[in-house]
Amino acid sequence: MLETVHHLILHVVFILFTILLFQMFARESELGPKGFNLQFLAMNMVIVVFTMVFPVVYSSGYVYDFKVVPVILAFIYGGKRAGYAMVIVLLAFSFLTGHVFDNLLVNYAIYSLLLIPFSKWYRKAEWKKKLLMITLFYLLVPGTRAIFLLLKGMLEQLPLLLSSTVVIWLTLLISIYLIENRLEQARIKKELIKAEKFNVVSQLAASVAHEIRNPMTTVRGFMQLLQGEGLSKEQKTFIKISIQELDRAQEVINQYLSLAKPQTEEYEVFSLSEAMSESVEVMSTYAVMNSIEIKKDIEEGLMGKGLKIEIQQVFINILKNAIEAIKENGEIMAAAARNKDGQIVITIKDNGAGMPPEQLKVLGSPYYSTKEKGTGLGLTVCYQIVKRMKGEIIVKSELGNGTTFTIILPGTCSGQGGQVR
Repeated sequence: MLETVHHLILHVVFILFTILLFQMFARESELGPKGFNLQFLAMNMVIVVFTMVFPVVYSSGYVYDFKVVPVILAFIYGGKRAGYAMVIVLLAFSFLTGHVFDNLLVNYAIYSLLLIPFSKWYRKAEWKKKLLMITLFYLLVPGTRAIFLLLKGMLEQLPLLLSSTVVIWLTLLISIYLIENRLEQARIKKELIKAEKFNVVSQLAASVAHEIRNPMTTVRGFMQLLQGEGLSKEQKTFIKISIQELDRAQEVINQYLSLAKPQTEEYEVFSLSEAMSESVEVMSTYAVMNSIEIKKDIEEGLMGKGLKIEIQQVFINILKNAIEAIKENGEIMAAAARNKDGQIVITIKDNGAGMPPEQLKVLGSPYYSTKEKGTGLGLTVCYQIVKRMKGEIIVKSELGNGTTFTIILPGTCSGQGGQVR
């Protein structure tokens, strides 16, 4: 009995030590379902080989091991590729070492098919729900084995199965806690770095805003003086547009200054349909100059809560990026509609060059830009504006097939007038 307890403790310590060792040497970029790669896979392979080479053998000859733990971890944190690789290694090792291969093949084939959808639901769940979900899912294995023992009349093995189940279940929960804790630390660190970048942007914007505003004010003053001269109607129109654009540039500077500052302006209900249509019209001339057509499909009566000039800044910035991503004779589709949940879904899709996955990961970060002379601040401002409006930006892109920006905002009824903070 003491020897059995010793083996159980050895397995638990080995599994947890291996996970901690992995976390010491793994880079933060390797954390998460898309990041866990060869190192994480190797860690699970080491665990599964160890637990199969040194199984827990009870005095009655009953054999049990912990191989289900690395298999579950591989699927829920490494993705289906890592999970499949783990099952293949497990089955190959079982075949080469003379383990009961047929039963393992059937059991883990079924287990793999169940783990694929389960892992997707698991990653979306909150911490407490994750623990409940993983507990119920894990109990499928000992539960089916308990039914098998009952049908075979092997009741003497049920207490052993129960003790093994409890120990393996606790080991699985502790392993998940260690991994989730590391993921949370990585997330917090990433947020702190992002906050520091926003702080730097705010300080930089504040330091140069005064120097930019002075010449802009001077230019605007001379533009107004020129309007009084004997100019043609067309020339006056050009000057009027120039003054309007200077005013808009002034507003953009103000928005840059608000990047890392609390929002103090009062929000109001405004027409999102109108804001988007106006933004498309503003950018249409720029698009035509580049032989690009902007099509629109904007549902009427869409209302949003925020600052109209801010969301227009978002639309114009994304449209400008889309135009510059297309070499020639391209097309941009700007659409807006309300979905079944009452949210407003805005999509701006181009057929330009597209972006690789590594660019998508850092899109919206300060000082990161896909343009040679870009600062990266434009999209940073866009992300902050949409976030303040309690919305989100989703970007999908593929090299050679263009990029789609999807902005999801909470819907507002047209009757909800007034101002809110």
